[in-house]
Amino acid sequence: MTFEVVGLHRFPVKSMLGDEHDRLEFDASGVVGDRLWALRYPDGKLASGKHHQRFRRTPGMLEHRATCDGDGLPVVHAPDGATLRPGDPRIPERFGEGVELVRAGEESHKDVSAVSLVGTASLRALGDLLGDADPVDVRRLRKNIVVATDEPWIEESWVGREIVLGGGPGTEPLRLYVTKRVKRCVMVTQAQPGLPVDNRVLKTLTATRGMCIGVHTDMVAPAPLALGDTVVVR
Repeated sequence: MTFEVVGLHRFPVKSMLGDEHDRLEFDASGVVGDRLWALRYPDGKLASGKHHQRFRRTPGMLEHRATCDGDGLPVVHAPDGATLRPGDPRIPERFGEGVELVRAGEESHKDVSAVSLVGTASLRALGDLLGDADPVDVRRLRKNIVVATDEPWIEESWVGREIVLGGGPGTEPLRLYVTKRVKRCVMVTQAQPGLPVDNRVLKTLTATRGMCIGVHTDMVAPAPLALGDTVVVR
């Protein structure tokens, strides 16, 4: 089975919007710079769109977009046009006393896996389940890799298998091991620029798909990946 990469996304700051790329670099931890930074409260909890033993629900996270500068450091673009960087005193003013923008240490800021992936047919199928004319917007799902597929949910059949992405004459491919389906949370329902609140998304996934869409993967061998690269399932 051969497929094509049609979307690449990186999210430099956990639970904030990220950006689209034509090409991404990967290392042992996944997309280089992905979820490498997070807002951290004085009690050690990370700012998120949900409550968890590690996270504190923080309003407005999806109103902010994060990119990386030429040195790989995060730049947070606020809805009022301000740009915030690590150490900026406006960060605690906006998010709470003692909140800092910190780099991941020994414990990753990622919830589960190195890299997440979804197929376009699954996006269309979820749109159908919602009764919408269009596929669900992939921005709600915050996946790293989007693959063009014809069969809904086919990526779930890749669990327990290796996928080989890109590569070519004289270059090594990116190799990922598909570990399990991605169980979604309240983040998929929340508003972000261009997308309203939509509680139907999580309710529908819960009722029909065990709350899941897309798959988690672990790194086997890192390599760059670009739009248009092939995806082969072994």
